[in-house]
Amino acid sequence: MKKHVENNKKSNSLIMYWLLMLTLIFLAVNIIFIVSFARITSDFESFRETSLKQNDDYETEISNLQQKVALLAERVSVENENKSIEDAKKNPIGIPVSGQATIVSEPKEEESDLTEETPETDPDQNPEFEDTLMNPYTLEISLSKGSKVIATGNGIVEEVSEDDIYGYLVKINHQNGYVSIYRYDEEPKIKKGDEVLKGQMIFEVTKNKGTLAYHILYENTYINPFDMIEISG
Repeated sequence: MKKHVENNKKSNSLIMYWLLMLTLIFLAVNIIFIVSFARITSDFESFRETSLKQNDDYETEISNLQQKVALLAERVSVENENKSIEDAKKNPIGIPVSGQATIVSEPKEEESDLTEETPETDPDQNPEFEDTLMNPYTLEISLSKGSKVIATGNGIVEEVSEDDIYGYLVKINHQNGYVSIYRYDEEPKIKKGDEVLKGQMIFEVTKNKGTLAYHILYENTYINPFDMIEISG
């Protein structure tokens, strides 16, 4: 009987030991789980905060880039518009006179064949006679004192020379295929190589009356100046 009681005590002690061990193991597992969960939660929260900050940074950067792109597009648009305006200013459009003037000789379309024969002349005396004097698209304008002969477009003065018929010749290259020619009998106010702007004075009329001869070439071919005047309205 005594031996049986002792065996029961040992058995109970062993059970209590294993229960205690299992309890300790359970507690240890729970502690590890709780610590791991807390760490994972902390890491996740930190990751979430970092992600949110990065997203804010990305959104700010994207917004800045969009603003830069918009500004660049606006600048390009303005530059293109300005370039178009500057290019348009090169076209020799309008009347080459400021002040009182009367057209006395209009170009005639039926005489537009540049290959037809011209009156005989001595090329040694005036080698450019056919090119500058006998082209069929000569516009003659009578000028009154105080008027000004003006450039019809922006360009570079390509030639300033004496003219056997009208006194002086000024040729402006508009650097877009157009060349305008002004011939008048008073000394020019510009010289070869000058950069001129639309409306700038070429000749000043100081006499009571004078005559301007005006020509336009496009790609080295004479064209009717009236076509360019009509374009300007």
